[in-house]
Amino acid sequence: MQTFDPIIKKPEPDFSELTGVLKGEIKPLKVYPVELSVDEEILSEISEMFLGKKWVIKSRETLEEYYRQKVDIYFRLGYDGVLEGMWRDSWINHPALGSTKTEDTAGKLSRGQREWANEGVGIIDSWESFEAFPWDKISADYEAYEMMARHLPDGMMLYASSSLYEHVQEIILGYRGIFYKIYDEPELVKAVFDRWGALVLDFYKNIVDFDSIGAIWHADDLGYTTTTHLSPEHFEEYVFPWIRKYASVTHEHGKMFMLHACGNFYNNGIIETLINDIGVDVIHSFQDTIIPIPQALEKYGSKIAMIGGVDVDNLCRMHDVQLREYCQNILAQCMPKRFAFGSGNTVTNYVPLENYLIMLDEGRKWKG
Repeated sequence: MQTFDPIIKKPEPDFSELTGVLKGEIKPLKVYPVELSVDEEILSEISEMFLGKKWVIKSRETLEEYYRQKVDIYFRLGYDGVLEGMWRDSWINHPALGSTKTEDTAGKLSRGQREWANEGVGIIDSWESFEAFPWDKISADYEAYEMMARHLPDGMMLYASSSLYEHVQEIILGYRGIFYKIYDEPELVKAVFDRWGALVLDFYKNIVDFDSIGAIWHADDLGYTTTTHLSPEHFEEYVFPWIRKYASVTHEHGKMFMLHACGNFYNNGIIETLINDIGVDVIHSFQDTIIPIPQALEKYGSKIAMIGGVDVDNLCRMHDVQLREYCQNILAQCMPKRFAFGSGNTVTNYVPLENYLIMLDEGRKWKG
């Protein structure tokens, strides 16, 4: 079987049109592809197979070329925007926290080792370690955004992203730390969220003003397949006041506030809070075991846009005909609504390259 060539010869990105579709102001005449992230191993393989270009590994010396190629490959794959995140390694002067490492069994595109967040206690486990944490020295690094902006084609924009709850949970307090201290030391938990929440807010206030930024795409995994990590009341106490501020500052600049959030928050009222109270414009991350995107769009699509929908488990496991039928079924039910097409989470390096290409192909072939 001939491999689908995903490279578009003359891409014509139009982020303003994508925005209009997601806001419900424009009826889509085509399928818009959107991804939170495509793993570098996938991008590297595409670059070498279809562009004949060796992927430049990120280093201090290659930084400008690295970000140029990142923008270029998303452009050539037909995306209207590309995300750059202010993650744990991007913050200046942020203390490091170890991770659990194991063999990466992704097959051909393995990166050798895969890292997992430690599930115990994080950097802060007491008021003493809270006071020792370098809150006043930590700042956002905007260099990647500035470099990528220099190479953006006309019509293409950047998504800026960071994390609040997920960062506190995985790094600052740790999983066990946050779950215990919410009951044992709630004042410490509140203090941590308020300090980190303010740092993320400062980042969003600065970055949203960049002409190259099309939207803020905040990322906070809230739970797992059956429910959320915390109760709605705890999210309301510690997390949502900050998410409201992020949405507000984004809207003040006339831009979309998007949210990537894993977990089942459809059975405890949190989805209604995100839509009706916080004002999230676009929601992302869908697993069929929680709620298939056609069902979610049918129920909530008049108030919020939805993106993704191709369950990553299916994207990994299904074969050609089955995957094509699955994608076609999603498109048949979701088009033409406030919807953009892509993976339900991210295109990981353990997704078969051929399956990612099938997903792109089905999106481009849709005729309504």
